[in-house]
Amino acid sequence: MDKTRTKKPKPEVVDADILVVGGGLAGCMSAIKAAAGGENKVVLVDKGHVGRSGSTVFAAGVINICMPEDDRDLWLKEIVTRGEFLNDQEWVKILLEETFPLVTEMDRWGQELTGRCLLRRDASGNLKRLRGRGHVHTKICMIDALPMMTTMAKKVKMAGVEVWERVMITDLLVGDGRIAGAVGIDFRNNKIVLFRCKAIILAASGCGFKSFFIGHKNLTGEVQKAAYDKGVVLRNLDMANSNATAKMVDVHGLNLMIGYGGRFINARGEEFLSRYDPHLGNNALMPTLVLSFCLENEAGRGPIFLDLTAISPQDQKLIRELIPEGIKAMESCGINPFSQPIEYIPAFFGSIVQGGGVHIDITCSSNIPGIFAVGDNSCSPIQGTASVGGLNLAFCLVSGDRAARYAQEYSKNIPPVEFGSEILAQLAEIETRIKKPLRRATGITPDAVIKKIQEIMLRGDVAYLVDETTLSQALKELNSVKGLRDEIKALDGHELVKVMEVESMLSVAEMILRSKLYRKESRGFLYRRDFPNTDNINWLKWVMVQKVSDEMRLSAYEFPKPYLNPPARIYPRFPVQSSIPS
Repeated sequence: MDKTRTKKPKPEVVDADILVVGGGLAGCMSAIKAAAGGENKVVLVDKGHVGRSGSTVFAAGVINICMPEDDRDLWLKEIVTRGEFLNDQEWVKILLEETFPLVTEMDRWGQELTGRCLLRRDASGNLKRLRGRGHVHTKICMIDALPMMTTMAKKVKMAGVEVWERVMITDLLVGDGRIAGAVGIDFRNNKIVLFRCKAIILAASGCGFKSFFIGHKNLTGEVQKAAYDKGVVLRNLDMANSNATAKMVDVHGLNLMIGYGGRFINARGEEFLSRYDPHLGNNALMPTLVLSFCLENEAGRGPIFLDLTAISPQDQKLIRELIPEGIKAMESCGINPFSQPIEYIPAFFGSIVQGGGVHIDITCSSNIPGIFAVGDNSCSPIQGTASVGGLNLAFCLVSGDRAARYAQEYSKNIPPVEFGSEILAQLAEIETRIKKPLRRATGITPDAVIKKIQEIMLRGDVAYLVDETTLSQALKELNSVKGLRDEIKALDGHELVKVMEVESMLSVAEMILRSKLYRKESRGFLYRRDFPNTDNINWLKWVMVQKVSDEMRLSAYEFPKPYLNPPARIYPRFPVQSSIPS
């Protein structure tokens, strides 16, 4: 044997007490709070650039804040009813109690670190508030997302957090029944990085399948897949999410645009949404909105347009300031969005935002000790199906703060998992699997496979108006695409990232399709033609997904409802029956 032969390079090793994966609002808040006191070494890993990747920077300028003077009981009723009663009511109560002090603290950081207030105020210094989509009693405040994330990124560095950017986490390591670490690809330097930790906070985004929506092309659910692969329970993937956007160019900001006077019209010029939600009309929630687009088009009354021509010049100016990217994008195409109706379409979001994710309790803990999930990576327990606007940023703050506290407590008196044979075997399998596409002499590109996944998941009869036949056919097609995985070739680290994205998209896609098939009713974004009613008697349950012995197992969990009991009845999905007690 040639003893001078070059040894196989070992992965770089990074040790942490608490590892945070994801650099959006939830991840930054988790890292800042976990590092408080200086007792823990905290490491934050982001696939992109902290403060400029993920969903948060495209948050459309709104956050839901229950002020001390607001009626929390009334807000809870509205949020839970709008969420079609699938909300975790204990989490909603926590959100209403804990958002105000945390957002006040963050606003103070903004003034200290950037010299500006993050929250918009009127001439008297009071927070500007309005009722956006879904709001009757609850209200949203306006927040500048980009300065907010600039503030949070600066605060992360000030807190002494070690930051790793351009590193994609692909796998978790579990030993002795608890978290041991994570493995990632440093795709700029073409190397594997091993992160060892006592606790991990999963804050990376869900899977959007690179759909047609602004800024979300790199959100592909790899951390949700990594959690699933280790037996973590995921929830509510049957509520795969969607948004709506202009057909010509993807934009965001509907809460603001509708809140200040926008309206939807069909090809006949009719304000049609009252047919689907008589109570809210143009303020209808996103599930009603995107499904109504599909049903109007199917009835021959499409396409659909967003009409902003009635918005005042003063409010136009504010909208331009809060969501500059979308307005500039439309104007670059020669469209003045305030002078003519704009054609709008659904934009599938998958497990992004409230589209399902890691099942957590009120401590943000998963079913595996040491694994916590927050923000977009979690099942978004405050939402139910898709409740009132502005909840997601609030939940990022509150879940980030809570996860940090409980991760600190968990890791305080526990030693790290020893890297014995169990962990080393996992590492060897991961390294072999990650590097395999780089070693293929020939093969297909990951982009070609991604396109095939999109062709399955972004169809109207799979994403929106579905039945057993269309969902079963989609699963059959998805299984065929899985057969291409061993043919994908990667030329470098950047293409290797795309290969990992293919793997995560396939996994999340299967979870979504099987979860939709499992739920035998219509609720939220799920409109089943073969089960067109909402069934509170048999299906007021959370749909859970877990990997058990290489099998994807689904179950229905009848969850507690401590504060608000829904009506035990079966009723048509449309028109929406969602009036709120005053």
